[in-house]
Amino acid sequence: MGAHAHNEEVRKPKVKHDGPKRHLVAFIGSLVLTALAFIAVAFEVIPTGFTVPFIVILAFIQAFFQLFVWMHMDQKGHEFARISIFAGLFVILLAVIVFVYWVWI
Repeated sequence: MGAHAHNEEVRKPKVKHDGPKRHLVAFIGSLVLTALAFIAVAFEVIPTGFTVPFIVILAFIQAFFQLFVWMHMDQKGHEFARISIFAGLFVILLAVIVFVYWVWI
C-alpha cells in the first residue's frame, strides 16, 4: 500500500470554470428564444405557414444552448456522448425525410 500510494499523481478534473457570465448569457438567450416563439404565435407576427418551422428552428437553437452550456458538452471527455447525439440526430432526420417522402410523394 505504501510504495504506490506516494508515486501516483492525484487526478484532478480538467474543468474550465468560466464563472456565472456564460450561464447568465445562455439563460437570457433561452428566455429570448422562448419569448420569440411566444410572440410569433400569440401575436401572429410571422406568416402562418412559417410559424411551425420558425418554432422548430428556435427549438434546435435552444437545444444546443442546453447541450453545450448546461450539460457541458463542449468540454473534454464528452466526445462519445457528442458523437452519439449527433448520430441519433442524423438517424432521426433521415427517418423524417424518408417518411415525408413516403407519405407525400
